[in-house]
Amino acid sequence: MFDHFTQNPPVAAEPPPPRKVLRFDKGYWKTMPGILKIVEVVSNMVGFICIKISFAWLSAIFYNILYWVGNIITVFLFLMYTFHFVEKYDRWPWHKFEFFFCSAMSLAYIGTSIFATTLGESAGYAVGFFGLCAIIAYGLDAYLKYKGWRRGLPAQ
Repeated sequence: MFDHFTQNPPVAAEPPPPRKVLRFDKGYWKTMPGILKIVEVVSNMVGFICIKISFAWLSAIFYNILYWVGNIITVFLFLMYTFHFVEKYDRWPWHKFEFFFCSAMSLAYIGTSIFATTLGESAGYAVGFFGLCAIIAYGLDAYLKYKGWRRGLPAQ
C-alpha cells in the first residue's frame, strides 16, 4: 500500500521570498549616496537663489531650467531611496538611469557655471562656486553609480 513512499520522499516546500515592503529609512541620509543627494539639492537651491539675485537674465534662463530639472529628479530619487521603492522595484535599471542623469547634470552644470561666472559680478562668482559644488557632487554620484552598475550590485 505505501511501498513507493520510501522511494520518493515528499519534498519540503520552499519558503516564500521575503516581501518587499515600503518603509521609511532615515539611515539612508547618513550614507554616501544620501549625503551626495542632499549636497546636490542644496547646491541647486543656493545657486538658483544667487542667479535670481543677479541681473543676468540670459544666464538665469539656463540655470532656471537646470535647477528645476535637477531638483525634481534628485528629490524624486532621494525619496525613492528613502522609502525603499528602489528595493521594491529592483528589476528597473536604477544604476544605469542615475549614472546617465548624474553625468548629464554634471556636464550641464559645467556649461552653466562657466557662463554664469563670466558675468563678473559677485553673484556670478557665487553661482560658479555652487555650480562647482554641484559638479563635484553629481560627478562623484555618477562615478559611484557607474561602479555599482558595472559590478552588478543591487541599487539599494
